[in-house]
Amino acid sequence: MNASTTPDDPRGTYFDQLYRHDADPWLVRQRWYEERKRALLLASLPQQRYRHAYEPGCGNGELTVDLARRCERVLAADLSAEALQLAQRRLEQAGHAGNVSFARHRLPQDWPRILPGGDKFDLIVISEIAYYLSPEELARVVEHSVAGLAPGGSIVACHWRAPFAQRIQSTVRVHAAFQDAPGLHRLLRHEETDFLLGVWSNDARSVAQREGFA
Repeated sequence: MNASTTPDDPRGTYFDQLYRHDADPWLVRQRWYEERKRALLLASLPQQRYRHAYEPGCGNGELTVDLARRCERVLAADLSAEALQLAQRRLEQAGHAGNVSFARHRLPQDWPRILPGGDKFDLIVISEIAYYLSPEELARVVEHSVAGLAPGGSIVACHWRAPFAQRIQSTVRVHAAFQDAPGLHRLLRHEETDFLLGVWSNDARSVAQREGFA
C-alpha cells in the first residue's frame, strides 16, 4: 500500500477515528439501501468491462470488491489508513486482491499523476466523498477527472442528499460541477429522495450506439 506523503488533516483524523471505532460505520454491508445503491451504480456503467479504474474514497472496500469483478485493474484510495487496511482485508477475503492496488490519497492534492502519453483511467468512481470538499477542492477534482479520463471512459458520481454535520456543500452542487465540466456528456441521471447518481463520459454515444445498433 502506497501512502500519501502529505500530512494528516482534520478530515483524516476524523475518518481514522471513525473506522478505528467501527469497521463498518455506515453499515454498507448490512443495509439493503446500501446494497441496492451499489447495484444501481454498477448497472449504470455503460461498459461491461473496464481496463483501469480509480476509486478515491474506497472506505472499507465493499464497492471495491464489485469494481474488481468488472475491471482488469483498480486503484483504490482513501484518506484514512484505517479504512485502507479494512479494504485490503476485504479484497483478500473476496479473492480479488490480485488486481487491486491501494494508496492513501488526500484530494485533490494526491490525485494520481499521469505523465504525457501515460495510462489514463477509463473508469473513475466518486462515491460519497465529494461533499466533504470545498468548492475549490471540488473544482480541482473535476479538472483532474476530466484530464485523467481515457477516451470513451466513464465518470460516476453517487452521493447522499440529506444534510449532515460534516457536509461542506450540497450533493446537487457536487453533481452540477461535473455536469458543467467542458468535454463531458451526461449519459445518466438517477435521482431519488436519498441519493443522486450520475454518469458522464467524453463519448456522448449511448450504450446502444456504442454497440452499433442505434
